[in-house]
Amino acid sequence: MKVRYNFVSKFDVQYCEPTFTVKEAYEKVKESGYRCIPVLSNNGRKFSGFIYKVHLLDYLYEQKGKENDPITSLVQNEDAFIYEEDSFFKAFFTIKRLPFIAVLNEKEEFLGILTHANVMDVLADSFGMKTGGHTLTIATIEHKGAIKDLVTLLKEVNIDGMLTLDNGEKYLRRIIVNLPAELTKAEVQRLVKKIEEKEFRVTHVDEIDIE
Repeated sequence: MKVRYNFVSKFDVQYCEPTFTVKEAYEKVKESGYRCIPVLSNNGRKFSGFIYKVHLLDYLYEQKGKENDPITSLVQNEDAFIYEEDSFFKAFFTIKRLPFIAVLNEKEEFLGILTHANVMDVLADSFGMKTGGHTLTIATIEHKGAIKDLVTLLKEVNIDGMLTLDNGEKYLRRIIVNLPAELTKAEVQRLVKKIEEKEFRVTHVDEIDIE
């Protein structure tokens, strides 16, 4: 999955310009309701970094800075961006230490931001939160071909999503499988029994309902 399908458009993002004073930037961040916002130049096309509310306050009250000073020295995270054609896998590693990251196109133009909420939406989709269904948490002793064996056991049904946990562990792995909502509870229990006859243990069965 690419980043381009899951981010907030620049038309919905408030931002500061590099020419803003500390007071102007503080008012803009406060108005946004967030702890930081992007700093953009060239009419919102060039990403320069983030400006944080806490840094603005620290500058004014701890460092005794002036309200009319430029924000240039307070801009942070100039490298906090990702390209719209990058994979969501890369986004996970880029965003984890930040409130959000900027999304750019191949011309280095600002397109919007990727938030933690966007990332959670992708994870929720993999768990079937949007379509509903039956989610099985399956534990197995780690061995070569474990996932292939599990998929073979479930070949009679569609697998709507799959997520593996404990990757790199030598002895135990958990696999989360999302099955279609149209399966009855009896059909799910039959699959559970079939799975547990092999080298797997179903630790949880969750019903995902959508409104």
